[in-house]
Amino acid sequence: MSNEKFKNYRFTLTICFATISLILSYIEAILPLNIGLLGVKIGLANIITILALKVLDVKSALLINVFRIIIIAVLFNNFVRFLLSVSGFILSFIVMCLMIKLYNFSIIGTSIFGGVSHNIGQILALSLIMKNANILRMIPIYVIIGIFTGAFVGIISTILYDRIIHIINLNNNT
Repeated sequence: MSNEKFKNYRFTLTICFATISLILSYIEAILPLNIGLLGVKIGLANIITILALKVLDVKSALLINVFRIIIIAVLFNNFVRFLLSVSGFILSFIVMCLMIKLYNFSIIGTSIFGGVSHNIGQILALSLIMKNANILRMIPIYVIIGIFTGAFVGIISTILYDRIIHIINLNNNT
């Protein structure tokens, strides 16, 4: 693939991924998971984060997520929810980048680490915002939730990644 064609391909895929991540975030915003725990969501937009890290690069994945977080914050969140979202994202993004790019973890393993670290980041931020260390007692519960939601997101991401790579390989052969 020529350099110009690759730049166009990366730009187009980045826009598509950003759009899909917005749609997934919107779906989660209007259909919150209600299991009796504050703010629990599956994290469907993380499917796109993982795919962007695998198919594109760190810069594109970061751009997609910053765009998504800002748009969703403007449409659905108050400032505290925005801060919690950003804090969870920052920690999970760093962890997922390390897992995928540096340590070459599987998609499912990376997603689990991402889900767990996202929840830990949010609990830490909530504890600071509310100036209440007792909130940290919730970490074990949210770690378990992060494992399950991360595994779910990882399985979906693996299936989609295999299909995307197949499509990319078909296009490169023509």
